[in-house]
Amino acid sequence: MKTINPPLSYAPIHELAQQIESRQLSPVELAEASIERAAGLNPKLNAFVTMTAELALAQARQAEEEIMRGAYRGPLHGIPIVHKDLYYTKGIRTTCSSKILADFVPDHDATTVAKLHAAGSVLLGKVQTHEFACGASTSSPHFGPCLNPWNTDHVPGGSSGGSGAAVAAGIAYMGTGSDTGGSIRIPAACCGVVGIKPTYGRVSKHGVFPMVWSLDHAGPLTRSVKDASICLDIMSGFDAKDESTVDLPAPGMRDYGDSLKGVKLGIPTEFYYENISADVEAALHAAMAKFRELGAEIVEVKLPMIHRAQGIAMAICLGELSAIHEEWIATRPQDYGPDVRLMLESGKDLPASAYLQAQRARHLVVQDYLDALSGVDALLTPTTPITAPRAGDFEGSLQLARLTMPTNLTGLPSLSMPCGFSPAGLPVNMQLIGRPFEEATVLGIGHVYEQNTDWHTRHPAL
Repeated sequence: MKTINPPLSYAPIHELAQQIESRQLSPVELAEASIERAAGLNPKLNAFVTMTAELALAQARQAEEEIMRGAYRGPLHGIPIVHKDLYYTKGIRTTCSSKILADFVPDHDATTVAKLHAAGSVLLGKVQTHEFACGASTSSPHFGPCLNPWNTDHVPGGSSGGSGAAVAAGIAYMGTGSDTGGSIRIPAACCGVVGIKPTYGRVSKHGVFPMVWSLDHAGPLTRSVKDASICLDIMSGFDAKDESTVDLPAPGMRDYGDSLKGVKLGIPTEFYYENISADVEAALHAAMAKFRELGAEIVEVKLPMIHRAQGIAMAICLGELSAIHEEWIATRPQDYGPDVRLMLESGKDLPASAYLQAQRARHLVVQDYLDALSGVDALLTPTTPITAPRAGDFEGSLQLARLTMPTNLTGLPSLSMPCGFSPAGLPVNMQLIGRPFEEATVLGIGHVYEQNTDWHTRHPAL
């Protein structure tokens, strides 16, 4: 095999896969380039908790040997990836970016880790999360803050900030994420990459340390919509070890050709476009204009219960979170960061009746979204109300999950993808929200938009 030029740090997975399968590109040399880039950039970004360079080279050599003898496994064969440090990896420590699990080494892989490994991916290492996924800044008091590749004075979003930073920086071609209140979509937005939270039950959460059982979702972060579709297909499927999963075929991506004629996009008249920054508002209005140009019809929809969603979600979140950490918060409270400890202690004081009433009220918000989506193909909203806040801006970080948390409550598929930049050069993402298990629709709509804009081709000047 031989490498080809120019440098491939930002090439999409689907293009690299063609070159690897045709033996134009060596998985070993691709892994070596990613390892070198990680070593050079991680001191600036602090994305990694654990690097696995030797393992990556061994896996790349195995991939190359298999491909040379015709045993090509598919589009992730030989592709360097990273795992959020909530994902269990057999024999490799899984810290959750916490002091409590600083030395924890699982004896098994998460289901999704096993699936991605079976697809032939090459593991560069484990990357930072906000401690136990309980925040949107990925500022760890135990491992130091992860920083944004576009501007290291700013956060990469969270809680899957390490994956967002590594993918945006051209280190990894895909990163796993988990999403309880927006933790895939927020770092995608802050780092200007693509992230999809699938429908609840589409992807197994077995072996992903939980934040909130009934709100958690697992999914990929990539640099293109097509790559997100490729990775989601591999991650999807029924898992007997996760009772929430459903037995459905992989979603794929709907082919709309080069036109969105006949597609209807709903613009919520409440909540989503309230109290957003001018930068985000301008980018979303430009995106609407582009969708119209591509043939889509933009219509207004109503979500009358939406303002109740955050309170319902927070009651569920605090109740389940405090139950998961019940033993540790009682015996090791000093080992949590201040922000996470505050959440856990607040959850301890939540009456059981408040949690149960929130679970009962949840279906009202779900029905609101299903009604709104009954006449449109997807909802179009901002992903975050602001661009990435500065590191240390606690109030700014608190705002990041406001527009993402509702679809954790409803379990609906939600795609976050680039649609612009602020004058300061920080990315802006939009969100496409679909009907249950219609990931193919939101991915297909997003792919057409992406192919007719250049936001995904812009990269940080590292």
